[in-house]
Amino acid sequence: MPIIILMLGWLQGCATPHISPTASNQIFANFTLDSKLGQYAPIIAPQGTEFKHNRIGHAAARRDDNGNEEIYIATDQAIFYSDEQTFTTSRGNHYQNLVYRFHFPYVPQPRLTAGKNGGLFVILTLNAQQQPVLITTVHTCGCYLAIVPTSYLATTAYPKGWNDNRQQVFGESLPERLDYPTQFSREWRPVIHLRRDNHRVLDISLSKQEQLHGPIETIQLATISALDRMPLDNSFTSFFHRSGRHKGYVKGAGKLWELLLMSWWSFDLHIGNDKRLGDPTKTGTVFYTSLKPWARDASNMWFFADFLDYWGWQL
Repeated sequence: MPIIILMLGWLQGCATPHISPTASNQIFANFTLDSKLGQYAPIIAPQGTEFKHNRIGHAAARRDDNGNEEIYIATDQAIFYSDEQTFTTSRGNHYQNLVYRFHFPYVPQPRLTAGKNGGLFVILTLNAQQQPVLITTVHTCGCYLAIVPTSYLATTAYPKGWNDNRQQVFGESLPERLDYPTQFSREWRPVIHLRRDNHRVLDISLSKQEQLHGPIETIQLATISALDRMPLDNSFTSFFHRSGRHKGYVKGAGKLWELLLMSWWSFDLHIGNDKRLGDPTKTGTVFYTSLKPWARDASNMWFFADFLDYWGWQL
């Protein structure tokens, strides 16, 4: 067991060298105002975008040399696969989630999360006044969950014992709260800073469009359902397996290191595999955010009110 822990530390250490969160040469943003998803869209600032694997792309399909279907992330166009959801908490309060999903070509070796077609979710939770109260980030495998409250959320809704210092999330330091102006304006967007290579969220800040530095690439908005209608030959295919024991998981997104080092104690042979977010009775997968096997249903992000309760939030 000590050897396994050392290996995990080494792999993760390879993934998280100290790099300034401002070291980004390409910014991905959408400032269209014709939809709510465009009006609130986060800004994504990855490091190392001179390398293709650090650039946001879109899901695509092709045939390999043997004529087999191959799913990959093309970087000629960046896309947010987006959705709107509403939920009501056990306290009778109503909220809306704006969901943004995006993907990268791959995470290079020898990092723990090395593999193809991985991505992240950014979820903005709006209150009845249409103010963001929570910013949730998580990889599309359910890993590295972070929930950052904003100044529009009363501290009484925070988990018990919430520390008024930056929060530590698996080795990354994130804000304990994001302070918006007293008078909310949609001009202020959350900026999600991503570490090079492993695409971990290393910081979250606020910015207006005119305050951004560096080239900006427009990230288009598409619906989540577009992932089930990717052109291939004269038909369409899905980003996800639709049947069998891999149902609900992203095609070609296996994580070798996580399988070898984590599957046996997490009781999940799909550990680290990117997956659908949805009702597990339909998707075939549970989008759990806790590695505790007994907490899979309780930490399922699809049922957002229950998910928040599990993590101690009292909205």
